[in-house]
Amino acid sequence: MPKKQIGGSHYKSFVIEPWTFIQENELNPFQANVIRYTCRYKNKGGIQDLEKIIHYCEMEIDFMKKKKKKVELPDDSIEKEEEWAAMVAQMQDS
Repeated sequence: MPKKQIGGSHYKSFVIEPWTFIQENELNPFQANVIRYTCRYKNKGGIQDLEKIIHYCEMEIDFMKKKKKKVELPDDSIEKEEEWAAMVAQMQDS
């Protein structure tokens, strides 16, 4: 694919363009955005791009914490789920 960039030249100086790196490594959207802004901040957005990197990292940390909480159920969660299901069944019988 020819080296083509629309709307600026902030990626042209790289040996491997961020998009190619992202595709070849099958990165997720969070990783892709961090790579993109990390590569361009000196030549385009400066401090604002660095703030975007921090923002994306904070969002990913929040996402990972929420995901971890869903996986780490307390030991009695099955019992509580059964109690709740029985309560719902009673309400439906009424």
